[in-house]
Amino acid sequence: MKRIFAIVVVSLLFITTFITVAHSDDSEKWFLMARHGECAEIKSLQIKVPDIEGIEDPQSFSKLMEEKGYEVITNEPKELQGKALEVSVPEKGLSLMFVIESICKEFVDRE
Repeated sequence: MKRIFAIVVVSLLFITTFITVAHSDDSEKWFLMARHGECAEIKSLQIKVPDIEGIEDPQSFSKLMEEKGYEVITNEPKELQGKALEVSVPEKGLSLMFVIESICKEFVDRE
């Protein structure tokens, strides 16, 4: 009985650790990437999309644009799965690359 209990505890610890590691990238902050790898805060989009207060990731940006009635096209680069998402809003002339912080080469301040 003790052996079964130990196996269950070890299994639960492994599963918990695996889930934490698998989702560690999810907790990274999202940025907008420029052509040469520089990154800017998402709030820098306020110039073209004034009401993006509280938008912190590509999913919430896409949802906002869809709620406003715009067509949204997303594409996740396979080599950067979970770390980058391209979001296009043709009617607004937007083609954006959202990336997590670890992908950025340097940061620029565009406010």
